[in-house]
Amino acid sequence: MQRLHKSVLLAECLEALAIRPGGKYADMTFGEGGHSEAILEAGAGLVVGVDRDSETLDDYRESGTYRTDPRLELHHTTLEEFAAQSDGQKFDGILADLGVSTRQLLTAERGFSLQADGPLDMRMDRTQETSLEDYLAHVKLEDLASDLKRVADLQQARGMARKILNAREKGTLRRTSDLARVAGGAWSKVHPATPVFLALRMIVNREFDQVETGLPQLFERLVPGGRLAVITFHSTEDRLVKRLFATLAGRCVCAHTPCECPRVERGKLLTPKPIAPSEAELEANPRSRSAKLRCIEKLAVTA
Repeated sequence: MQRLHKSVLLAECLEALAIRPGGKYADMTFGEGGHSEAILEAGAGLVVGVDRDSETLDDYRESGTYRTDPRLELHHTTLEEFAAQSDGQKFDGILADLGVSTRQLLTAERGFSLQADGPLDMRMDRTQETSLEDYLAHVKLEDLASDLKRVADLQQARGMARKILNAREKGTLRRTSDLARVAGGAWSKVHPATPVFLALRMIVNREFDQVETGLPQLFERLVPGGRLAVITFHSTEDRLVKRLFATLAGRCVCAHTPCECPRVERGKLLTPKPIAPSEAELEANPRSRSAKLRCIEKLAVTA
């Protein structure tokens, strides 16, 4: 299997998870297996690899390095669905990398890339019914503007929503190259349409909702002393993870006076500030530039 994707913050993830020999771990975004393989090599007794992209899992089952290793189990499902499973299985550590894989970005027909023309798809799981084209065909202006603002804190969300829907109505929005043109603007360090592509991808795949609902449930699937590590690539996702972790650590996250938070300490924050890629990693893998790693440890229940 030719690996195209470079797993971000790999050493930092292993340190954060504190791999226990023979321990059980789950990788919520298996991708090409980089993080999972490193966890196995560190001595894990079981790694459950989860990915919503069945094509990625099929590729690994065919030619992945650890495809025949009994310590590796692969499951085609979403983070949210896996988190909600009530099979009683507990883990010593869970990793969730919330980015998109390089292979998905480089496959034009998936519709993720700004640089390669493709259909308006953006589904991480192509068995999912709703593509970007389907979403734009039915969404109302107010709802699109609200979604763009909520999941990606997109500036001038209503104006961008209007531009997108007007272009679609005129028949000038049929491909990703059209979307890049509609959402474009003055160049800076990144393509001006990047925030819009990111936001629409998150909307189509319900990524924000997956995290908001799934992470607290993943925390419940840890053994006492188990750790949940999350890598984000966007400020709104990072703020959401920060808030969820703070709540689990019994800290105030409300804006009220007096505080109305439950303030029940169930976890210990291991990353008061998120861990960012090193200069060496940034040089070797520029796509890691926006990555942030946060980790929390589940406390033992006390009477």
